Amino acid sequence: MIIRKVLQKGFSTLYNLKQFRHQEIPQNVSVDREFGDTILSNGIRVCTEFWPSDLAHITIYIKCGSRNETEATSGTAHFLEHLHFKGTGKRSRDRLECDVENFGGQLNAYTSRENTSYTINAQKNKAENAVEILGDMLTNSIYAKSDVERERHTIYRELFETRKMQFETQIEISHRSAYKNHQMSLPILGKIQNMYSITRDMISEYHQNNYYGENLIICGVGNIQQEQLCEYVTKHFSKVHKKKQQLKKEVPVNFQNEVFLMQSELTEDINVGLFYQGPEWTDPHYYHFLILQRLLGDKPSNFLEAAIFEQSTLNSFQKLLLNYPEITTQKAVYTPYKDTALFGNYFVVNPNQLDSCIEVSKKIFEEYGEKVSSEELQRSKRRLFIELCQHETGNDISQAIANQLLYFDRRVYRQEIAQNLANVTELDIQNCVKNWILGKQPSLTIWGNIDPVLKKYKFDASQIGTH
Repeated sequence: MIIRKVLQKGFSTLYNLKQFRHQEIPQNVSVDREFGDTILSNGIRVCTEFWPSDLAHITIYIKCGSRNETEATSGTAHFLEHLHFKGTGKRSRDRLECDVENFGGQLNAYTSRENTSYTINAQKNKAENAVEILGDMLTNSIYAKSDVERERHTIYRELFETRKMQFETQIEISHRSAYKNHQMSLPILGKIQNMYSITRDMISEYHQNNYYGENLIICGVGNIQQEQLCEYVTKHFSKVHKKKQQLKKEVPVNFQNEVFLMQSELTEDINVGLFYQGPEWTDPHYYHFLILQRLLGDKPSNFLEAAIFEQSTLNSFQKLLLNYPEITTQKAVYTPYKDTALFGNYFVVNPNQLDSCIEVSKKIFEEYGEKVSSEELQRSKRRLFIELCQHETGNDISQAIANQLLYFDRRVYRQEIAQNLANVTELDIQNCVKNWILGKQPSLTIWGNIDPVLKKYKFDASQIGTH
């Protein structure tokens, strides 16, 4: 009981730091740092955000990912990311790892749908070393056939293990259904059946088509000045050409409200995705949906978490979910892109209780379409303000800057974000729900133990896939 009271007090303090008035923002998000932004002659965009520190964080963002693939080449973006760690014309794989470790650096990378990223965190006096290594990796990698063959097995195992991650798998399957027959439907890490058919030529062609100057953003945050980083990038990325000769015209994205099921032996339950088309990054309703996502929230995952959050601090949806114990997991999801977004809820439920997910989702959106309480709205804003204040690591800040340059073509400071959130009213949320969700048919994806679902409902064979 004592522990419970202490935890409740801590969380109460966290979510009730201050009762902000409408349009009021926290003072500590109103301080902006010095920001530099330069486009070099070869098209590379170089930007920095400086603060006194012992560290400099250097990140390369390339405006490409799984969305720039086809069914036949699905997986090349992720494969290429792996091969950039396997050796260059001047460094073997071991030498590359040693050179980073010798100056105390940390090297990481990831691939997503719309961008790929490579980051080195280093001491401030080793910033040029970091830029030089990243330049060597991205412009001088050899993509040896022997490395390609070895990496097939590594990536295959990675994909196989990723399938066991239920939430991540559900999101990928939901993209497959909602964006059927479009590159957005392709999995970020690639189709597992492609891992043994991707060739070195495919990988090299993907690099040539996407890793050009106007597609690159190089961001330095921490203790590095704009002039310094521009000098280092000019020196170590001189091989990069400004643009691709012929840019392929993109196929417009088309959200599809279909039903898709997938059998899996990994769970006795079913994972359910009920998703609607949401606003893209630059849509005026983007900030409304950030708040709506927090209004929905996530169902407490265990008894301890449920005990910490008293009834008075639960939002309407979480209170409603208490009446549906058969739903063991619920997460609100909002994943915006440059021209679309997935928005809705992820559930885990007994396979005989699919109706509960559909019912509870319909109820909450109908409720929010009629009324949004001022208390819940302010609580959701405070949670977003807290998230803004917590984005203080170099990696967090560089990723935020890159996303803003990719989608807004400018730096969007925390003060502006906070002010846009603070300006949102209860009526704004109600109108968003009415315009984007009510009366719209969602994309429904189900994977797991679907046999009881198939016995209860009639589905066309084309709606059922394999995992």
